[in-house]
Amino acid sequence: MKTTATSLRLFVVSALAVIALGLATPPAMAQDSPLSPALRQQIRQAVTTGNADAIRRLAFRNPAQAIAIAQTAARAAQAMVATDPMVAADIAASAASIVSAPDVVAAAPAACADVAATVARVAATPAVMDAAPAVCAEIAASASQVAAMPSVMAAAPVVAAETASWAKITSTNATVMAAAPALSAQTAASIHTVVTDPHVMAAAPTLVAEGQASVPAPAAAPAPAPISVLQPLLTPPVDPTITTPASPAGG
Repeated sequence: MKTTATSLRLFVVSALAVIALGLATPPAMAQDSPLSPALRQQIRQAVTTGNADAIRRLAFRNPAQAIAIAQTAARAAQAMVATDPMVAADIAASAASIVSAPDVVAAAPAACADVAATVARVAATPAVMDAAPAVCAEIAASASQVAAMPSVMAAAPVVAAETASWAKITSTNATVMAAAPALSAQTAASIHTVVTDPHVMAAAPTLVAEGQASVPAPAAAPAPAPISVLQPLLTPPVDPTITTPASPAGG
């Protein structure tokens, strides 16, 4: 029975991978894809087995197609949310890490914004947060970091605002915050950068207003203590057992 259930799960995941990767599309449509058949097959294998590291390696070995690989992984993750949320989280995390690379963002900031928004939406799904809260925290941090990049906010301000909104849902979830509090704080800082950017504020005022109302500004550095407080710390203590010899008379 266990073997049958495992086989059924692999079949479902494989079928979703076929749909998400576009492997079932007619040949005429497939010609528009920048991914070669061999590379698409490798991605399909990685998605089917939930091997997020393999997806990252494929992007590293194929930098010219890194964005296309990330887009494909993001779509696959979105397709698997309902059937295998843990694998969906892992695949989404791989896509987020790919588009977080500065050179990838520089090549296509708008496309990276779309991937960031897709994976942020995956991570904000309750089932995914319950299944993999720490991974969701990682996705929210990476996606919001992409959204906060100046080139992304300039190229796709509305998408950047949407990404920040999804990331806020994830980073303020109690389970996610407990699993990765430091990442939640990092995400909050990135969201603040997005919702205070002039491009984003002009393009998505409603989303910005919601973000500003619920995400506090990063804490400011504490003011230096006044000298009256520091003076006792700077004055060496006096040892009462040590007496100062009197000066010689007529000295």
